[in-house]
Amino acid sequence: RRRRRKSPATTRSPLLRAPDGRTLATFTRGERDGCPIADLLEPADGTTTQELLDACLRDLQGWIVVAPVELGRALLDAGATQRRRARLMTHDLRDVPVDVDPRVVALTASPEELEPSHIAAYRPDHPDYEIAQDQTAIGKLLRGELVGPLLGASRMAVHDGRIVGAAILNDFPGEPPSAGPWLSELFRDPAVPGIGRELLRGALAAAAADGLVALGLVVTGGNPAGELYLAEGFREVRDDISVTLPG
Repeated sequence: RRRRRKSPATTRSPLLRAPDGRTLATFTRGERDGCPIADLLEPADGTTTQELLDACLRDLQGWIVVAPVELGRALLDAGATQRRRARLMTHDLRDVPVDVDPRVVALTASPEELEPSHIAAYRPDHPDYEIAQDQTAIGKLLRGELVGPLLGASRMAVHDGRIVGAAILNDFPGEPPSAGPWLSELFRDPAVPGIGRELLRGALAAAAADGLVALGLVVTGGNPAGELYLAEGFREVRDDISVTLPG
């Protein structure tokens, strides 16, 4: 189980500059929750955390910033509000599982049919519980309204005649590993042990069969699903803290 990365149309790569004109960092410019966002901020070689901190506080007031952990912590110390800590991961689809659980099939269910297993997946102690309370998000993902068009490699799991989970894949505009084919949601009913892993394997196999070269995702820090992804062949690309800067 993990949470989608929501990002509307973006432009890569605006520059964060020092007063003397030096480039301190690049980022993807977009909008989220009605605020401008500096997504996946990438420091330039040789730039210090203090320089980045000063530039963010000077030029990005009121923005959401997705920054490497060291900078994210410095921004928090300077008065920013934490939104989320998350790990960006990618999977090379040249190496995927061969055998697929027969309970894992193409995703044909409606949002209403997926809702019971989605609710069951996110209990109050889950790190993404609050985000998961928006039950309209599943329909938006299926309609391609949140991340990008729905991909045919999306899968659902059917056990004893009922839907017990889904892997929703979307085409996130951009290139891997920070965009491209994207695992926007993976959830399963905890009453069916192991079905989450089987859903993931089925989605990977289907994505590879469709000729996709990589699959990306973002997983919230503290979510045990992160270890599942590593065990199933994903590698970590970034570890970020997203914050909202004071206005």
